[in-house]
Amino acid sequence: MTTYKALKGKKVKFLASDPPATAGEGQVWYNGADYKASVQVEAWASGGALNTGRHHIGGAGTQTAALGYGGTAGSNEAATVSEEYNGSAWAEGNNLNTGRNSISNIGLQTAALCAGGHTGTTYINNSEEYNGTSWAEGNNLNTGRTGTGSFGIESASVVAGGYNGTDVQTAVEEYNGTSWSEVTDIPAIRSENSGLGILTAGLMLGGTSTGPGSSIQAEAFEYDGTNWTAAGNMVTPRRFNGSAGTQTVGITFGGNTASGAVANTENYDGSSFSTGVSLGSAIDKHGSASSGTQTSSLSFGGNPSVTATEEFTFAKIVKTLTDS
Repeated sequence: MTTYKALKGKKVKFLASDPPATAGEGQVWYNGADYKASVQVEAWASGGALNTGRHHIGGAGTQTAALGYGGTAGSNEAATVSEEYNGSAWAEGNNLNTGRNSISNIGLQTAALCAGGHTGTTYINNSEEYNGTSWAEGNNLNTGRTGTGSFGIESASVVAGGYNGTDVQTAVEEYNGTSWSEVTDIPAIRSENSGLGILTAGLMLGGTSTGPGSSIQAEAFEYDGTNWTAAGNMVTPRRFNGSAGTQTVGITFGGNTASGAVANTENYDGSSFSTGVSLGSAIDKHGSASSGTQTSSLSFGGNPSVTATEEFTFAKIVKTLTDS
């Protein structure tokens, strides 16, 4: 008969009381009554539906306090609608001043930033700030563009790459809460990419390199507030993917590949990506928005005019082991 010691090289520990689940995934012990283990659980579950289905939507905030703004709603390529999420339902808020889609995902529900985007053939340099109640005009980007990778908070944020109607960009701009300034370019041209993290520790990932919808990439680049360096590649090349978390504990999900929409999730540990649990639906997620952290993320919207919201939970629990 195979024993735990034969398999793992050590005996099952006896512990008078159960340690916290976070003590270490896979840890096994006996407490005098039951054999138990620390188990990692991760899953996507349905959340409340958007009131207005949209794709290429902007997003900010956390899983329980999110903001979705702009995007394409049906035939309207320049939606102004803005909605707030409380962890269970979406409620209409005050609209953007300028409708647009393919915009930045920056900030919190009470302090968000919408920058760039496009409507039809117009590539927008306008930016707007949200204070938890209404949107106000901010200073313009130096380069009007759409499909940028973005990360940070309202007063310290980054937009990288994008498409200006003619060329895919390497240009990067930082926002200090008042104005935009051009900084070090990304190492490769990118559009339809995504981002996560903060201004001094960000990650830009995926996207296209030769124009909208073509040459989809797996590459990722880290930003330290001054310079860009190559990070590990994603397992699956993709564009318009949702992303959340930090530079060392991140998550990316959904998006489009050369073959169409994907539902799979990948986790980033600061050096490499690994495959995680998939979204509940492989519905075309391009242009869906994201918010939250690696362990508590939110995905909402998608093409065509999707209202669906999905919530991601990552946790470690104590499980009693049985023979079945």
